Amino acid sequence: MKKPVDVLVFDFDGVLVDTGLDIANAMNYVLSHFGLRELPPETIISFIGRGAGKLVEDSLGEDHVDLLDQALPMFLQRYSEFYLVDTCLYPGVREVLQFYHHAGKTLAIATQKPEPITHAILAGLEINPYISIVVGPESITHRKPHPESIFKILEATKIDSQRLIMIGDMPTDIQTGKAAGALTCAVTYGLGQRADLEAAAPDFIIDEIKELYSQIT
Repeated sequence: MKKPVDVLVFDFDGVLVDTGLDIANAMNYVLSHFGLRELPPETIISFIGRGAGKLVEDSLGEDHVDLLDQALPMFLQRYSEFYLVDTCLYPGVREVLQFYHHAGKTLAIATQKPEPITHAILAGLEINPYISIVVGPESITHRKPHPESIFKILEATKIDSQRLIMIGDMPTDIQTGKAAGALTCAVTYGLGQRADLEAAAPDFIIDEIKELYSQIT
């Protein structure tokens, strides 16, 4: 039986947009600048999901963590200039956003990505008209899996938590939604591993975003 919802909250990277290669290229630019060995894109992509600082730290490795204070702003600057080279929507995303927007649902994003770049990508990929709320690290004190980002969206929309669904590709997304008392949906096509997502026990697991049609109304 389909679950009725009023608000759909999406994680950004790995759910709506495939940003991995642009992030990896920006990080490898930084590594090259410091004379360090570049990493395979898939290695850097595996570090996505816990914020830019952790991604840069993991990419530098423990032997070069002393460079973090210089490397992080360089990464953010480089990425802010080249964030739409290879970044694209996952299959079906535009149609799903259009469908639920036209159905009168509120669409929101809860992300670890800085809000200015998130808004820029939304505009560049022309899906910004569908998204009403973006909650990034600048708007909260506690990052996921703390439910603060969902609480902010609930406060803004004045709905019951069971009328909101959190859709993510990482266990932390599912934990965030559960902690807020919301419905949760895991997507398997993003950055997370299916076994880890299953262990987080979401209400739904989908392999492509269009499967939302059969789960919520």
